[in-house]
Amino acid sequence: MNTAVTTHYAEGAYDSRHIPNQPPQIRKQAGLLTMVLPWGSTEDIAPYNFVDQDSPKRLRELDENERKHPGTRLRNETVFHTICNHICYRRAHVSLWTQIWLYMWGLGRALSLIGAALYILLFLPILLLTRIYLIGDTSDITNTIIISASWVFLPTLSCWLIGYIAIYKLPTHWILKPSKGPLWELNRQTGQVTVFARKPGQFAHLGIDGDFIRPFYEFDACVHILPSRQGLPQYSLHLVHRYQSVAIDFKPVTGLQSSEQACFALWDMWQNYMDISHPLPDIPTWEEFRPLDPTTAEIDRQTNRNPRFWRDMDDATYKVAMDDLQTRIHKLNALSRPNLMVRHVLYL
Repeated sequence: MNTAVTTHYAEGAYDSRHIPNQPPQIRKQAGLLTMVLPWGSTEDIAPYNFVDQDSPKRLRELDENERKHPGTRLRNETVFHTICNHICYRRAHVSLWTQIWLYMWGLGRALSLIGAALYILLFLPILLLTRIYLIGDTSDITNTIIISASWVFLPTLSCWLIGYIAIYKLPTHWILKPSKGPLWELNRQTGQVTVFARKPGQFAHLGIDGDFIRPFYEFDACVHILPSRQGLPQYSLHLVHRYQSVAIDFKPVTGLQSSEQACFALWDMWQNYMDISHPLPDIPTWEEFRPLDPTTAEIDRQTNRNPRFWRDMDDATYKVAMDDLQTRIHKLNALSRPNLMVRHVLYL
């Protein structure tokens, strides 16, 4: 952690107590299969998988790696165009090369587990019943099971194993390759949201030469509903600019969700992160930066918060905390909240 970094909020930093009046909405930017979420009345919460990716154990490992190799974090931020601290959250895609290995590992694992369940619960009983009652020949049933299992599991298990070896066993610099640049940024210090131009003239049709930069309060959160291949609803959060056809898709942050509740939690998290009248979200991700953020540091001083509350947490206590988080996420009812922004914007 670079303790020399300090934060001084810019004049335009987002403060939910002082939101300026804005022009009326001229057209709806969200699609049909969306739920527009209200502003305000947030809880100090975050999606389960966003919190769990920075478990106390992992944070301690990162701290130890930084101690042994000072400057690793800063070099990674520079090379991979990603930042996550008390000033901003900047996101970038990993390279196509890295995505290939991640997909091999992730899809191989998922398909292996799903295939195993289907094979044991459906295919194997049907095979046994067919051989015993219809054909009446069980002499070759072992070979049949082995051959069928090979066809089902060999491809997926191979992908899982190769991806696992590549990600966890090979040198990191062989697998993790940088992308061409950042995608977007939420900046707590300035209150601005930036969508980076990935190609020259990307926003020229909007009269913008370069990146699209607008205040956070000009965006609305929308939950997009997408059907899976099985026809089940999947949910993702998007931050949509109210006046221009520009949006941020948060699927790279949390992925598609089986419930809209995770999207509600993510929207609360982003509002709290950007709002300088609130402390940083109290999750492991931002704990080490809390002393560097003025609002957060003052509240922690008043409450005498343990500065290593998360990082020194044991596994059993962390599990209880995550179970409690799941319960709180399940109880969120964001759609029933009054919309703070209607005091400052005339919506269609």
